[in-house]
Amino acid sequence: MTGSRTCSSLRMTQTLRRRAVIAFLLSVLMSGGASRCAAAQTASGGSPLSRLSYAGTELAPVTVDPAHVDIGVTVDLAGDRPMASYMAARPRGLPALQRTPTGVWAAWDQQTQSLIDNRFAWSGGHLVFAVNGANFRAQSFPIALEIAYRTPAGVKFGVLTVTSKR
Repeated sequence: MTGSRTCSSLRMTQTLRRRAVIAFLLSVLMSGGASRCAAAQTASGGSPLSRLSYAGTELAPVTVDPAHVDIGVTVDLAGDRPMASYMAARPRGLPALQRTPTGVWAAWDQQTQSLIDNRFAWSGGHLVFAVNGANFRAQSFPIALEIAYRTPAGVKFGVLTVTSKR
């Protein structure tokens, strides 16, 4: 995607993404498991979903309110079956952090072996990464947010730049 997003369109996108994530998770729970099929999804504008790679994929940047960070990223698994999923943040000039399954951000030594599995939901060939309500006021922006999943061959990942509205 090119160009900058306006605050109102970003809020609408975040609201729609939040609703989509909630609806997706509810459908998974009601269908009895994450291995069932879900409707195909595309990113806004009808473009195909991003795919992560072993070399890393650059994802579209986002602008957030540091006091209440809501980010949702859905990726195409391209036939992969994730063994684990991860999220890490590298704030400018500060130590790296990783997200725990409960949504808490903890110090990370930047070693792949020490990543904590977030158990993000995947279904129908898509994996949904989400941050809801995180408080990043103490962080230094921009932040390189890394999303990743493990396959038998290694870790596929993507990076998006998170900037502050303030």
